[in-house]
Amino acid sequence: MSCARDIASNTRKVLKVSCVFASYMFLRNVVDTQSQGVPIVLTASAAYMSDFGLSPFRAFTGGFPTGIVPRRLLRKYWYPPVPNNGDGTAKYAPYGMRKIEAILVREFGAENVAVVHPDYLKEVVGPKTKVVGISSMEAAGIGFVSRTYTSFVGFGGEPVAAAEFRDLIGKPILRKWGAKIILGGSGAWQVHKAKLQRKYGIDCIVMGEGEKTALKIFRMALNGGELPRVVKTESPNPEEIPCIVHPSIFGNVEITRGCGRGCKFCSPTLRRSYSFPLEHILKEVKLNAKNGTKMIILASDDIFLYRSKGKFLPNREALVTLIKSIATVPEVEYIQPAHASLAPVVYDPEMIEEIGLILLEKANWVTNGTRHSSVEIGIETGSIRLMNEHMKGKMLPYKPKEWHDIVTEGIGIMNENRIWPLATLIIGLPGETEKDTIATLELLDKLRHSKVFYVPLLFTSEEDCMLREARHMDLKHLTPLQWELIATCWERNIKVFVSKGLQWKIRLAAMVAYALYYRWKHGKKVLQPIMKISGWNEDQAELRS
Repeated sequence: MSCARDIASNTRKVLKVSCVFASYMFLRNVVDTQSQGVPIVLTASAAYMSDFGLSPFRAFTGGFPTGIVPRRLLRKYWYPPVPNNGDGTAKYAPYGMRKIEAILVREFGAENVAVVHPDYLKEVVGPKTKVVGISSMEAAGIGFVSRTYTSFVGFGGEPVAAAEFRDLIGKPILRKWGAKIILGGSGAWQVHKAKLQRKYGIDCIVMGEGEKTALKIFRMALNGGELPRVVKTESPNPEEIPCIVHPSIFGNVEITRGCGRGCKFCSPTLRRSYSFPLEHILKEVKLNAKNGTKMIILASDDIFLYRSKGKFLPNREALVTLIKSIATVPEVEYIQPAHASLAPVVYDPEMIEEIGLILLEKANWVTNGTRHSSVEIGIETGSIRLMNEHMKGKMLPYKPKEWHDIVTEGIGIMNENRIWPLATLIIGLPGETEKDTIATLELLDKLRHSKVFYVPLLFTSEEDCMLREARHMDLKHLTPLQWELIATCWERNIKVFVSKGLQWKIRLAAMVAYALYYRWKHGKKVLQPIMKISGWNEDQAELRS
């Protein structure tokens, strides 16, 4: 009897050990399989793989120098990483990357494509990884925003976006298993123009829209073929552009692509212009909303081009239907149009009244206690001569000579409907003279009571625009009038968008910064602009009066 019990006990022990061993082998095989990596990995820099707390405005700060605030704090509080799905893959990703992902998934299967934040590359990169695709926006920090505001601050090193890209491209895991590295996205041209491709070890730079060309390049990489160093893509037909299959950062959804107005400093001018079907757009909106994206950004080079009629005339019915349809999708809390032009606003003010009510209801902006919506517009210049030379289609169906009236009336209509636009101005366009700068200052004077956030930018000759050979503008070549223009913009911004209590702190900080740094960096010529920005000139004028 005792012998039988011993045999049974030993048998149970053997079975238990066998089960433990089998479980161990199973788990080891799973871990080994995961550590083999995914054949295609898509990623971007930490600054590009964040939703900036659902603030598109904060995303502009990628152009500020790295030395102002430690990046470890920025990564934690300013551009925290997007959440992952538990397996290292990103829950949200840049919209352009999601488009490429959709094409690759359709061709190679979802199990062979992984989209990850750079912090989780080790989770998906391994011996089986054949290609790493990197999407970029400010890869070298030489775009409009980065060049301008790194220069204005004047200290602190390179732009945050460029530093984060350099950190990403320098990660040893990218090259550990011999994977090909392909760079794309709107900032790919910067690496090419700055001649950084060899230094960064990038096998292929893809410039332009990728839907038609990317598949061919990725297939070559998977098959071990030699990749071309630079590829300028062919524009896809609308039917070749798939819907995204996973949610995008900011809930980005493309409603139109291309522009056609002919501005020489802008790349969308070179792209074919078309609108996406309402069903296509709503499918992506619902995908984002279902996956917890509170905001929907209507990605477009001009929202008023949506199914527009001839000669850039807006299609009120189609646009109103689009925005109403998006607003009724459950879980959509905020709607943010990306870009708009002013001429259609003047042409059809009733359209702005209709969409303005919806945009205000779905707005994510509150300034000094006032709720409002916003959209980016391009004023660029007040010079009719420069409008004729560089952007004569910008105000169609109107004439360049009517530009001042279009800007003032258009912004007035927007403000009446609680839309406070963000407006860019370009300083130092090729051929700009003192008379041109005066004309822009005169236009700003006409807008002195308007609610506008101005973003003055130094002219930058991007590689994928018609002015690619023109010289960049820089601070040392700014005239006193151009400094005055920049100061006027930021004086208005502080007065409208900053609380009274904080304005005093800005004034004191500005004068201290001048005394300790800017006087030695830029000379006495920046004293008057700094006094104007900080509001001291206005105080003196009030005292004199």
